[in-house]
Amino acid sequence: MRSLNVLITGAGGGMCRGINRRLADAGHTLLCVDIDAERAEAAAEAVRSDGGKAFAFAADVTTPDDVKRLRRDALEQVGAVQAIVNAAGVLDRKMLLDHDAASFAKVLDINLVGPFAVIREFAQDMLDADFGRIVNISSIAGTTGYPYPSYAASKAGLSNLTRSLLMDFWGTGITVNSVCPGVVDTQMVIQEVRDQVPNKVPTGRVVEPEEIGALIAFVLTDDARSINGADLVIDGGATQIFRLFDPQHA
Repeated sequence: MRSLNVLITGAGGGMCRGINRRLADAGHTLLCVDIDAERAEAAAEAVRSDGGKAFAFAADVTTPDDVKRLRRDALEQVGAVQAIVNAAGVLDRKMLLDHDAASFAKVLDINLVGPFAVIREFAQDMLDADFGRIVNISSIAGTTGYPYPSYAASKAGLSNLTRSLLMDFWGTGITVNSVCPGVVDTQMVIQEVRDQVPNKVPTGRVVEPEEIGALIAFVLTDDARSINGADLVIDGGATQIFRLFDPQHA
């Protein structure tokens, strides 16, 4: 298994604790990126304390100058990035009439425009190397619909961005996939949702962040080189049975 320089955005978030651990255990060098410098450093330090190799970078993926600076700093401190995990994201629990144009656009900016900006900035290094792995953290909310329209729209857009980029990377050795989690054990998941898991998830349990990390670790390998443009759903089977539920009893 080859060792890669893996850029992880939103690396200080709850889901990334499992992603970071699994990728470091696989021997990759992590570039832990977060808008909060202290969170980025804490994520990198957690990896280093477990014997892995990690560097911390503070950047706002919605700010073009920050993304350009991120690439310059990454090249200087670590070298060319060979894999990207776009995990930075936000969930705004607003329904339609609670949103205004600005709050709706902010969610799309972080969840969709940010990943686009990061991929675009780092794409040339992958093209030069004839190799790359890009993994976008989408959601089952992007395929099933969701009570919070900004989140659902942004994740649907991210999954379709993933598929659309296949044209840009045709025959280059670069693959692009989305990972679509269901209910994951992070602080973002409210207790009301956790309480519904036994009735809505066939496995009867939430997904652990380490499971997300394990899936991504496989996608980065040569064994996964033919997995391309996929929405890799990891939800305990929840989306397969949603339509069987009477909303009054689900």
